[in-house]
Amino acid sequence: MRKFSSLKSTTIIAVVTAITVTIAGCSAPASTAKPGANGRSGTRQMTVETQIVKLSDIGGGQVFTGSITPAFTTNLSSKVNGRITSLDVNIGDTVKVGQALAHIDTSTLQQSFEQTQSDFALSQVQYNKVVNDQANSLASAQKSLAVQQAAYEKTMNDQKNAVALAQIQLNNAMTTQQNAIETAKQGVSTAQVGFSKAQSDAATAVTVAQTNLNSQLDSLLTTQNNNIDTYQLNVQQAVAAYNTAVQTGKDIDNAFAKLQSTQLTLQQSQQAQYKDTQSAQQSLTTLQNALLTAQSSQAVQVAQESLNSALLSLANTQASAAAQLELSRTQLAQSQSTQDISKNSAEATLEQSKQALKAAQSTDSLQVSAAQLQQTQTKLKILSEQLQDGVLTSPVTGIVSAILVPVGQNAGQSAVMSIATVDPLLATVNISEASIGKIKMGSSMSVKIPTLNKTFDGTVYAVHPTMDPTSKSFLVDIKINDEKHEVLPGMFAESSLKSEGKQSIVVPADAVLSQPSGNAVYIVKDGKASKVLVKVGVMTSASFEITSGLKVGDELVVKGQELLSDNVPVQINQPGQENGAGKGQGQAGQGQGQGRGQGGQGGQGGQGGQGQGGQGQGGQGQGQGGQGRNGQGTQGKGPAPSGTRPSGNGPDAAAPKAGAGQ
Repeated sequence: MRKFSSLKSTTIIAVVTAITVTIAGCSAPASTAKPGANGRSGTRQMTVETQIVKLSDIGGGQVFTGSITPAFTTNLSSKVNGRITSLDVNIGDTVKVGQALAHIDTSTLQQSFEQTQSDFALSQVQYNKVVNDQANSLASAQKSLAVQQAAYEKTMNDQKNAVALAQIQLNNAMTTQQNAIETAKQGVSTAQVGFSKAQSDAATAVTVAQTNLNSQLDSLLTTQNNNIDTYQLNVQQAVAAYNTAVQTGKDIDNAFAKLQSTQLTLQQSQQAQYKDTQSAQQSLTTLQNALLTAQSSQAVQVAQESLNSALLSLANTQASAAAQLELSRTQLAQSQSTQDISKNSAEATLEQSKQALKAAQSTDSLQVSAAQLQQTQTKLKILSEQLQDGVLTSPVTGIVSAILVPVGQNAGQSAVMSIATVDPLLATVNISEASIGKIKMGSSMSVKIPTLNKTFDGTVYAVHPTMDPTSKSFLVDIKINDEKHEVLPGMFAESSLKSEGKQSIVVPADAVLSQPSGNAVYIVKDGKASKVLVKVGVMTSASFEITSGLKVGDELVVKGQELLSDNVPVQINQPGQENGAGKGQGQAGQGQGQGRGQGGQGGQGGQGGQGQGGQGQGGQGQGQGGQGRNGQGTQGKGPAPSGTRPSGNGPDAAAPKAGAGQ
């Protein structure tokens, strides 16, 4: 509806312009009419531009506006501090990865680098010396260890031989002792046999005598015991008879006398037994004395002396053998002790050699020297990298969008320049909440850059998921195929969905006029303008789809249609045939007209248009021209030849947009 209202405004302006031209013509001096281009005198022809109607792809209809944005902007800062000595690029230059952008003063770093080189050379010499010294110490320690190892093995062998000899001597002494003791034991055994025989003979004699005595004693004791038993029985009977007499009171005296008689007989028998026992004991004593006498006989004494001599010899032999054995053991112990002392001393010396070898094998000093060398080498590498960082290079391919530090200023931690990456080249447009559902990743889009008056193919690269709460729209990035690298970041862009194979008649939006009877266009038939009512389909800011009223092959008036009427003769000019930059064209006298496209109107007081250049009516006059979509333009002067009609040249010709300058 806004578009139609603008078209109505354009129609009103055209009518006012026609009235003004008529009044100007009446006030002008009379002149003789010249024949027109068709050879008819007195017939005025309107100059127009036309194009042949044809089928074109239909886009998505809606137009989304935005601007060209880089994929990302890299702010480059220097890794080293120093004064910027030169800048190798300018704003707008295209740079590649690794290209030098600026140079930084690194004279102080160069001095530090050279000093570190000297330190590194000194550390290398010291390290080599430590390596050589360690190699020499290691070789000396290994040689000393080999000598001590041989001495230790010799000492151990000598001590083993000495101990073995002492052990043999001890074994011989033990064998000799055992033989001597065995001989002495045999003598003792022989003497023991003789002594035992003498004693046996004496014992045999005593045994015979004792046997006879025992036989006699046994016979005597048996007889006495039998008599005593009889007498005891008689006493028991007399006691019983006495007790009975006492109980009965009869014949007590006889019983008592009988009891006394039996008791006296028992006592006499016991006394006789005692005397016989004493006599037998005396006989036994006499027999024992006789046994001792037999034992102390000459044979027994001789045998006893032989036995004692043999025992003494055995004791002496054992004592001598024990002394010899103890001496051998002492010698063995001394040999073992000497071996232990020598072994410990040799082991201590060998251990010292091993420790010396271990100390020589230690890499502590070597590691310290290597660490110092590595530290110096690392510092040298860092300084070398810092010297390389003195040349600021581009990490990406893109366009220099800003230089933030000039030559002569110190480069600190802040950015020196900014690089805008244009691969991929993106057009970021705003899409409303109602339309965002139509946009999908990879969808084909058409992107128009009005500044270049070119349209590029593109695809949806990214859909920002967050809606702007103010504009109620989403940002969508469209990747543009710009092989010639004509598009620059910041340019205004218009985008719409590309058609999906549908074709229809598409005409410039300025060619459609909004009139009370409906939308209309003018076509040329037989050299005359013919008004045709049309129906409009999909509309964009630059083109309308015509669904009825036109057919392929019609010659459509695209410029100059505002002043046409039905059946008016027209003169067709090719696009670009008449063009001026701020120069007016027209008939003599004052006139006014409306500039369109890239141009302003000629004539005194002409209205400014959008763009540069323009055509208009009037003679020698002034007009205003504008550059850009909105705002005032600059004034231009120039002679205007008579007989031309208002026309313009530009991408937005006759578009009724706000902001035309007066």
